[in-house]
Amino acid sequence: MPQRAGCNARFFIDRPTPATYDVPVNCAYVTTNLLDLWSQPRYNGERLSQLFFGETVKVGKSSNGYVLATQADGYSGWADIRFLRGVRKSQAERYLRLPKNVVVAERARLSGVTGRISPSPHFLFYGTTVYIRSSKGSPACVTPDGGVFRLRSSSVKPVAAKPPTGAQVVREAKKFLGVPYLWGGISPAGFDCSGLVRTVLGRFGVYVPRDTKDQIQVGIEIERDTVRTGDLLFFKRHVGFAVGSDRIIHSSMGGSGVRINSLRPGGEDYRPDLDRDFAIARRIL
Repeated sequence: MPQRAGCNARFFIDRPTPATYDVPVNCAYVTTNLLDLWSQPRYNGERLSQLFFGETVKVGKSSNGYVLATQADGYSGWADIRFLRGVRKSQAERYLRLPKNVVVAERARLSGVTGRISPSPHFLFYGTTVYIRSSKGSPACVTPDGGVFRLRSSSVKPVAAKPPTGAQVVREAKKFLGVPYLWGGISPAGFDCSGLVRTVLGRFGVYVPRDTKDQIQVGIEIERDTVRTGDLLFFKRHVGFAVGSDRIIHSSMGGSGVRINSLRPGGEDYRPDLDRDFAIARRIL
């Protein structure tokens, strides 16, 4: 997967994002607030990831009511065709040139819905990217094919123009303490470990790959004794954000969701398994 090389600490994955990638002709967008991507064209198999409302994807072959949906960064899975709506290439390109904001409320309720948004998803989850036609009063957001809805101005913010600090990232992740673990989850309805990392960083416009096996390639490697808040800590098939030098905030199946654990013997909520299975630390901010 392509990435920008560099030796300084400020590192951004040079991966296509919804604002820059080439829109495919066979394009569709998500019409529900959260759409599962499955490993096979059937319900309740292995959930690979999820898609947020409004996200544009390339659609490929279909089977059993599902289509192979590919995100802008190349990540793909099978999605229920009922919650995807085809859109012309020209429409999608105009849509992706609009000012980009991100939902920062855990759930942002839609109002003033007009156009083709039927049925309405009622609310959008934290981390959803929205494109703004007008920012006067309650922001007027649009869909690729011309639907319009409004969100409370406090629910959305422009995608950050500069990298966040590690403290900002961890403060954001702490909003989700107690959110349950969900394999393939990317939202406050349930996160897996890499989903939490991707969504929280994405809120600040920092894009990383979806899976732990790819996230472990980003940034620069640092020694464990130089870890600081906001660094990524990797373990055996697991990832989280460093909190200080010896704690971690992560979404843990064994810990029943998002929580903070210590990596120091004797520390509060010490996790000896994570201490033992520590693999590498990476700095991306």
